[in-house]
Amino acid sequence: MTISIRRTTDLAGQVGLAFSLFFGLTAQSVQADSHPSRIKVEPPQIILSGANSRQQVAVTGAFADGTACDLTGSAEFQIDPPGFVRVTPSGVITPVADGSGHLRVIADGKQVDVSLLVSKIDVVRSVSYRLDVVALLAKAGCNMGACHGNLNGKGGFRLSLRGDDPAADWLSLTHDAQGRRTDLLDPSQSLIIQKPTGRLPHEGGQRFPSGSTEEHVLLDWLAGGARDDFSSAPRLARLDVFPTERISTPKALQQQLVVTAEFSDGTRRDVTRLASYDVSDPTSVTVTADGKVEAGRPVETTIAVRYLGGRGISQLAFLADRLDFAWRELPTSNIVDTHTFRKLKSLRINPSELTDDPVFLRRAYLDAVGRLPTLDETRAFATDHEADKRGRLVDRLLSLPEFADFWALKWADLLRNEEKTMGEKGVWVFQRWLRDQFAADLPLDEFARRILTAKGSTYANPPASFYRTNRDPMTAAETVGQVFLGVRLQCARCHNHPFDVWTQDDYFGLAAYFGNVQRKELHNERRDMLDKHEINGDEVVYLSGQAETIQPRTGMTMKPKAPGGPKPSLGNDQDALDDLASWLTRDNPQFARNMTNRVWFHLMGRGIVEPVDDFRDSNPPSNSALLDALTAEFIAKGTRLRPLVAMIMKSTTYQLSAKPNSSNQDDEANFARSLVRLLPAEVLLDAIGQALDTHERFESTPPGMLAVQLPGARMGGKFLKAFGKPDRLLTCECERSDATTLAQAFQLINGDSVRRALEAEDNRIGKLMKSGASEKTIVSEIYLAALSREPTATERDAVLAHVHASQNHRKAWEDACWAVLNSKEFLLRH
Repeated sequence: MTISIRRTTDLAGQVGLAFSLFFGLTAQSVQADSHPSRIKVEPPQIILSGANSRQQVAVTGAFADGTACDLTGSAEFQIDPPGFVRVTPSGVITPVADGSGHLRVIADGKQVDVSLLVSKIDVVRSVSYRLDVVALLAKAGCNMGACHGNLNGKGGFRLSLRGDDPAADWLSLTHDAQGRRTDLLDPSQSLIIQKPTGRLPHEGGQRFPSGSTEEHVLLDWLAGGARDDFSSAPRLARLDVFPTERISTPKALQQQLVVTAEFSDGTRRDVTRLASYDVSDPTSVTVTADGKVEAGRPVETTIAVRYLGGRGISQLAFLADRLDFAWRELPTSNIVDTHTFRKLKSLRINPSELTDDPVFLRRAYLDAVGRLPTLDETRAFATDHEADKRGRLVDRLLSLPEFADFWALKWADLLRNEEKTMGEKGVWVFQRWLRDQFAADLPLDEFARRILTAKGSTYANPPASFYRTNRDPMTAAETVGQVFLGVRLQCARCHNHPFDVWTQDDYFGLAAYFGNVQRKELHNERRDMLDKHEINGDEVVYLSGQAETIQPRTGMTMKPKAPGGPKPSLGNDQDALDDLASWLTRDNPQFARNMTNRVWFHLMGRGIVEPVDDFRDSNPPSNSALLDALTAEFIAKGTRLRPLVAMIMKSTTYQLSAKPNSSNQDDEANFARSLVRLLPAEVLLDAIGQALDTHERFESTPPGMLAVQLPGARMGGKFLKAFGKPDRLLTCECERSDATTLAQAFQLINGDSVRRALEAEDNRIGKLMKSGASEKTIVSEIYLAALSREPTATERDAVLAHVHASQNHRKAWEDACWAVLNSKEFLLRH
């Protein structure tokens, strides 16, 4: 691949320099067996009770290599003795008469028998509003936020979001608008039948066809009096989904799900047809009303299954057809490689080769300390031929003072260290405190505890600045959830979380911990008297009154209670924050999982759970075993940052090349190769200065301060803003943008920061020319300083040819440096 770079200057005109990267990788081949070694049926025993019971079955072909194939659609079903049940070609069994026998399943030349029992055929179970109708409305999408589940409803008809309030929904269906939506005398004329079937105009379109199972459920409910069976219906106790995980054999692009509900009265029921299905990749995967997953291409996907308040997931991998695949062994350094390579092998994905020393050296410096290696560091690493030199380099990087600067920058983003709420002095004080904690390698559980329990002057006790940014109980609760647990609670402020288990009570129970946090301004100079959040001075954080808040929907006073945790016995103790900190860091394994995932994200460019702050059942880890093992090591090492960083960086997985091979070129979630990404804004600006041996001067900062050391969000000028430095208005890693823009191109082509560095009289170019260094030496130093490697012969010849053709050698060398700084190899971490 050839990359051509062009720059326009006043004297040099247009100049192009070429840089080449070569990609190539081969693998040995082997063909897998195309027939399963055995077949299995889910459920392994079928019991039907009542005339309207049903059971979806799934037929699986199991292969010797651990993969599986859904054979439900191609299987032959036989009943022995015949006649007492019906079975559809898709594997749905319904009763005809009481009796017992076997379901014989024949698939791919293999046979298995499943016991079959039918009883109480004379008993017709009435359609349940709570168990059937509520689920049906959710499955049809009627109570989604874009439809009648909207806060204001649609077309005068309002339902609770995703059926959170079945009692209110029953009133809307049967009594609202003079009860015109339900016709008990002629159920087929009811609006809730006419509109979703498309017989009457409906803005939401047809939700289910005439004659469908869904229509019959509603008709039977209406015929039975449209009652709310709140007092008699059993409660959902458990929801099981089959399969929970599956790696399908190549060419298999479908999977039949089986969803089973267990109720408080001990009964179990197939609810595959009533369950709702949410797909993580809807552009590639669909799920039919009967729970059949169909993939349009090889893909990994998660199907989130909902029935009433129950949730389950099915993680499915549909493999590409790589008949020539052969696993290529790489050295395994630690548990990172053990679990990463095990997953890759199961997916028939080969990792890329190990990257070479110059790329590893540059990558390690950028990821650990946020800067390029110096010339001396680069040369020392190149002349070190010991087998353990990469591990020793990692250990040395973690001991450098720049490590604390760089990781403090990451947390300053996350904790929103910005001038508007912190004040001009406050951002400096808080940044210094962050740096000191990382310099001391403070355990991250203690780091969180100090922030959450901090009170007093925000200048004297900087972690108390957390309560300057999070000025109300709801914001504080959301920040704690997102930053320290990796959970997005925001939806639960207005209603029960539509994609997770969190309720409004969970949300306001957490917010109650901050209900008595108060602030007092000290000698403040406000820029804007109308904005109470913009305070340019110190504040004192203190507690006043009881920790509590009001749940707006119910009007109840909520006492502190952690989501999913026990209700604390606080008595008259005003300070509930100690209890919150203890629960968060000691009693809740999610804290350590979240911190582990965040560190992985910063080193690898993608979280094991992605996005990193969106842990939920329907967004599972791409490699659960890897996250569990790393989390256990993180806890065992005292929740300290440095040991975790060292383990990841010393792994073979971290040291893989970014060059893809034929098996991993479309995969990013399983870390089969290094992910290429743009350097963060501050790191890039410092790298430009380091490559040219200059320093960018920032207003109102000490001389020599680097961009990665800057506190606040307003410092650094246009360059940092163009390259994605966040405003720190959001508690989200996503606020720091790595998207490429036209503004970035302008900054690199002829921006002030780049031009100043290039034209500085005493920069690297000037010093080398004044020293009388040879042309080859100058070229070598330019490449070593910027790219941590020597130039190739082609690159050296291109640079020297341009210099020799120019009348102004100084400008020609600037052009050469400019071309290197604009190359992808310099701009990207790879």
